[in-house]
Amino acid sequence: MWKHDLLTDIPDRFYSDEDGKPFDHCKICGKYLLDNGTTYFVEKAMKNYEGYDFQTTLFEYAVCLDCHSTIQGSMSDESINNLQQYYAKILADKGNQPIVIDINNFDLDSWLSTCFFTGDPVSQMNEYQLVAQFNGDKMVMNTPPMIIGEAAMEQMAGLLSDKTTDEMNGFRDQFLGPDPELEELIYGKKLLLI
Repeated sequence: MWKHDLLTDIPDRFYSDEDGKPFDHCKICGKYLLDNGTTYFVEKAMKNYEGYDFQTTLFEYAVCLDCHSTIQGSMSDESINNLQQYYAKILADKGNQPIVIDINNFDLDSWLSTCFFTGDPVSQMNEYQLVAQFNGDKMVMNTPPMIIGEAAMEQMAGLLSDKTTDEMNGFRDQFLGPDPELEELIYGKKLLLI
């Protein structure tokens, strides 16, 4: 957690689809998340339907900072190095400028209308992931929420070692369950935990 986090209320789009409320427990260890000072991440995978202004959630979860760190620690050195180089190239292409957000005039819908990595519009994607960091009952804006589009997911998945791919698939199988639609849509695809 930053010394001076920029915090805002949790937007509805980061609520759990299951109960329409903020996520309150870590998917892995069960830790309660909504206490001030508890850092965690929410990730939702979404699917658009061509020709319709409609989308469904393929999977969603919240994971506390400790479990997130453990998952990242299970990644191979090769995968970590590859992803760091990928991120560095993206930032270099963006001019290495810091991300600046005017919290008073921030438009979340506009911010989350394109992939952070490629700039592709969400409206033209089949699938994408929505990721953000939280502190208790607030969203952390020091690390703004982001959309990871399908093209970026494919690029990043191609950078993962077999060891890391196996770890991510193990996480999916253990914690996201064998939902038939989910299995049909992502079986064989690599799950990205940012």
